[in-house]
Amino acid sequence: MRFSTVAAALVPLAISCDGGLQPQVSSTSCPVGICGVVHFRGAVPESTDYVRVVVYDSVPHTLDGLIAFAGFSDPLPLGPDSAAYTCCITALRPGTYGWVLVVWKKLGLLTVNTAPALLEAAGSYLDPADTTKFGAVVVQASDGTRGIDIVADFGRMQGIGAFVPAGARGTRGTRGTRGARGARGR
Repeated sequence: MRFSTVAAALVPLAISCDGGLQPQVSSTSCPVGICGVVHFRGAVPESTDYVRVVVYDSVPHTLDGLIAFAGFSDPLPLGPDSAAYTCCITALRPGTYGWVLVVWKKLGLLTVNTAPALLEAAGSYLDPADTTKFGAVVVQASDGTRGIDIVADFGRMQGIGAFVPAGARGTRGTRGTRGARGARGR
């Protein structure tokens, strides 16, 4: 799949940021895929294009691997303090997914070359037994996996390319990181 096709699929839908104070949302049913609640912290950057939940089989080892995601959610509403989500737009196949994260996209044309500058991880699902590690999520063929809650902290985002090992970054480069634990949502 060419990245331009992926980028076209990621064209943002209009997002209303005027949700006001909303009651706490919960994820009580999950017919397919991965479901949960994203809890937002910090101010949403003015340059926000959209925020989505993105699912990978594992953390990518190359920048090109950033486009090899298993699926992504619809854009999340940014007005409330939290938003329920169901991932993904296309059905996830049964299996184990090693990286489920909230991705913030800055305004701009998304390509494989601009991804490190435009995409930041605002938070990741963490292993409940060891919150210093990403949590693995198992999706069954018959039912969705609920309760995959993530904290997205806009003040501690980390460039998406920072998760790719330094030797695998090639000439595309990456942005610096913000915060010691950045995208881990802690």
